[in-house]
Amino acid sequence: MLSMNVELRHLRAFVAVAQTANFTRAAEQLLISQPSLSYTIRQLEGYLGLRLFARTTRATVLTPNGEQFLVEAKAVLKRFDAALDRAARMARGELGRLRVGYLIGAAVDHVPSVLRAFTERYPDVAVELIEYDFAAPNCGLDTGDTDIAIVRPPLHDMSGLVATPLLTEPCVACVPERHAFAALPSVAVSRLLPEPIVAAPGDNAWRDYWILSAYRDSPANITYEAATFEAELQSVALGRGLSIVPEVAARLYARPGVRFVPIDGMAECEVAVVHHRDAPGAAANFATVARQVVAAAAAAQG
Repeated sequence: MLSMNVELRHLRAFVAVAQTANFTRAAEQLLISQPSLSYTIRQLEGYLGLRLFARTTRATVLTPNGEQFLVEAKAVLKRFDAALDRAARMARGELGRLRVGYLIGAAVDHVPSVLRAFTERYPDVAVELIEYDFAAPNCGLDTGDTDIAIVRPPLHDMSGLVATPLLTEPCVACVPERHAFAALPSVAVSRLLPEPIVAAPGDNAWRDYWILSAYRDSPANITYEAATFEAELQSVALGRGLSIVPEVAARLYARPGVRFVPIDGMAECEVAVVHHRDAPGAAANFATVARQVVAAAAAAQG
């Protein structure tokens, strides 16, 4: 078949000779020998069944058929080179689509700045934002619905994932305003363990973290499940139990009926961006931008 015989090298050789009108200069341009170039052109003419050049001792000029084929050959090469360029840009994460999941309340102070910085640096990447609640702490990474996510570890399955830590912050206890702990300057994590507690839906490492399973010798007394900060804090205000939340919740979700008490003896919680190892190149770029933006904000705050 003709389409199987003609290769891009034939087209590039033909265009080079057509544009230079000289086999010697075209061979130098292509970094091949002149005999090799002459053979390639003869081969192309044989495949096409057309004479493309009229050769004399003084000049090499296109035949009428050659002039028409030059238009088509240049168009093919232009499209092919454009496709290669697009593929290279996609591989570098400069082009394409990026599905970004984020957990409600995770790095909420920084997400707008991260998104703005990323879109300014990579304007040809279309970013799709998808919000997840506490019932889906993996933010679509486990289902393939997202390429990268802003999460609060631990996740229940980190296999094949790459995590870039962004920040840490203290955890606090959210308690009803009339609770005995509400007026304390802080409370030991051990004192929280017997209390009824509001938990996230599901059964995974993320839920275990927020119900203090690492500190317990017996199961938590879970009295209610809530998938959002709003539902969680309303449940606490109604006296269904206390809950453990990141410090940012005290600033962004404060309302009548609850108090936030610092916890002694509990490690700080973390926010990270996580993506699959085989995610689009834009995912790694997003992680880099997020780390830089959050680090710059921290430095500015001293």
